[in-house]
Amino acid sequence: MAGLLLVVFLLLGAAPLPKPQRIMSINMCNDLPLLMLVPKERIASITYLAHDAVKALMPGKDAGIAINHGAAEEILRQKPDLILASPYTSPAARRLAQRVGAPIVEMETANNFEDIRALFRHMGQLVGEPVRAEALIREMDAELARLDAARPQRPLRVVAWSGSGSVPGRGTLTNAIIAAAGAENIAAKNDDGHYSDFGLEELLMQRPDAVMQGIALYDQPSLHRGNARHPLIDRLFAGRQIDYPDAAYTCGLPQSARAASQLRAALGRINDRGRW
Repeated sequence: MAGLLLVVFLLLGAAPLPKPQRIMSINMCNDLPLLMLVPKERIASITYLAHDAVKALMPGKDAGIAINHGAAEEILRQKPDLILASPYTSPAARRLAQRVGAPIVEMETANNFEDIRALFRHMGQLVGEPVRAEALIREMDAELARLDAARPQRPLRVVAWSGSGSVPGRGTLTNAIIAAAGAENIAAKNDDGHYSDFGLEELLMQRPDAVMQGIALYDQPSLHRGNARHPLIDRLFAGRQIDYPDAAYTCGLPQSARAASQLRAALGRINDRGRW
C-alpha cells in the first residue's frame, strides 16, 4: 500500500509522503534492518537486545541511539511516528500507539533469502528509503550469485547443533544459509517441521562432517552453549566445529549472504583435511 501511494503521488506531481522522523523498533530483528536503512537521527529507539547483534555484524552502528525494552509506557515517552513491531506485540503497546498517533507495523520473520528481499522492500517503503533497500538487496544477491557460480562438487554434511536437542531443519533461515554455502543440512531430512529433535546419540550416529554452533554474544552464560562443548563432541569433532554469528542466522539480513560465504570458507578448510 505504501508503494502504491508513493506512485500515485509521483504521477500527480505532488511531493511524496514525508519520511518518518522518530522510528521506534520494538523487535530485535527489526532493529538491524532499521539501522541499515536510515540515519541515526531518525531513530527514536531500538531494543536493548540489539547491541550484541550489532557488535557481531556492524560494530558501532547503534552508538548514541536510545534503547527500549518493549514496554508500553516507552511509547508514550518517546513519541514515535512509526513503530516497527512483530506479530506478537502486546495489546497494551497497540493501544498506546493509537494514543500517540503512531502507525504500528508488524514485520514478518524471514526464513529464506526471498523473504529477506520482501522484508527490506517493505521496510524501505515504510521508512522512506526504497533506494537504499534495493542497494542492500543487490549487494546480497551479488554475494549469493558468487556462491552459486562456484558450488562444491561434493557438499559436506553439517548440522547446527547447540546441545539443546533442537536443531533448525527445513524452512528455516539457517537451512537457507547452509544451502547457499553449498552444504547439506542433515536435519533438513527429518519430517518434524522447521525444528527437529536431535540428541547427542543421533548426532554421533549421523556423523556429520562439521558441527555448527551459534555465538549469541549475550552477557548471560548459556547452559546449551556448555552442552554443545561436550567433551565427546570436542574429541570427535576436533577441527570440525564452526562458530557462527547467531544474529545473521536468526534475523533475515543481507549479512546472511555473507554468513553463507563465511560458512563456505570454513567448510573448505575442513574439506582440505579430509572427511570421516
